[in-house]
Amino acid sequence: MNEKFTYLFNGVSHTDVSREYMNNLGMSTEQVNSVLAQRDFELSQNIEKRKAAYREESDPLYMEWQYDQAPESEQHWRDKVVEIKQRYPVATDE
Repeated sequence: MNEKFTYLFNGVSHTDVSREYMNNLGMSTEQVNSVLAQRDFELSQNIEKRKAAYREESDPLYMEWQYDQAPESEQHWRDKVVEIKQRYPVATDE
């Protein structure tokens, strides 16, 4: 469900957004900066999507766990949080 950021260069799809990789492809500084700006924009959109998913999907599970304190409820809630984070990544160290 997690969609990795991709971009096209010379008709080929790429996922590596390191400057070194893009420079080795022959991309200009402007092209590299454009790809990075697009990636950052898409990640910023995921912040709002993640917040909405927490409200709609994981918060009710958290409340259920707080009510019954069952280990199964806690795990269900924690699993949902991990799923949401994978679905809507918001940061990268690249």
